[in-house]
Amino acid sequence: MTENSRWTSDHLMKPGGTALYGAQQRERLRQMADDVRALLNEYRADLENIDIEGDKPFEARIRAYLASRPLAKLESDLRDAVNHAGKLDAEFQKRYVELPEKRAENAERKALEKARKKGLSTARAVSSAGQLNGLSNALTEPTGDGKAIAKKTSTDGGDHTFLDFLEKRA
Repeated sequence: MTENSRWTSDHLMKPGGTALYGAQQRERLRQMADDVRALLNEYRADLENIDIEGDKPFEARIRAYLASRPLAKLESDLRDAVNHAGKLDAEFQKRYVELPEKRAENAERKALEKARKKGLSTARAVSSAGQLNGLSNALTEPTGDGKAIAKKTSTDGGDHTFLDFLEKRA
C-alpha cells in the first residue's frame, strides 16, 4: 500500500489483506499512544509544579492527575484500539476461512452418521427377520406327537407368507 492510496474493502478481501492492514494500524496506533503517553507525563509533571497558594500536601498532584485524566483516557483508548486492530485478522479467519471448513466437516460427519443409522436400521430389519424365521422354524417343527404348532407354507409356489418375503430379502 503506498502512502497516497487509501485502503478499501477490496484490499482487505485479498489474501493477507486483513493481516497487513491490522499490522499497519497497530503500528500507527501504538506510535500515537506512545506519543500521547510521553505528552501526558510531561503535562502532568508541569501541572504538579504549579503552586497555588493555600494548597495542602499532595493537593497539587491530585489536581494535576484530575486535569490530565482526559489525556490519560485518550492514551488508554489508543492502547485498546491497538488490541482491536490486532484481532481484525483473527476474526476474519475465524468467520470466513475456518467456518466453511467446519461446516463441511460437520456436513460430512452428519452424512456418515445418517448412513450409519440407515445401515443399523437395515441391520435391525435383517436381524428381526432372522429372529422371526427362527421362531417360525421352532413353531413348525413337530412336537413329540408328530403335529406341528403352526403350518409353514412352502416357498416353491404355494401361498406365500411374510416370513417367505423376509427370507428372500435376507
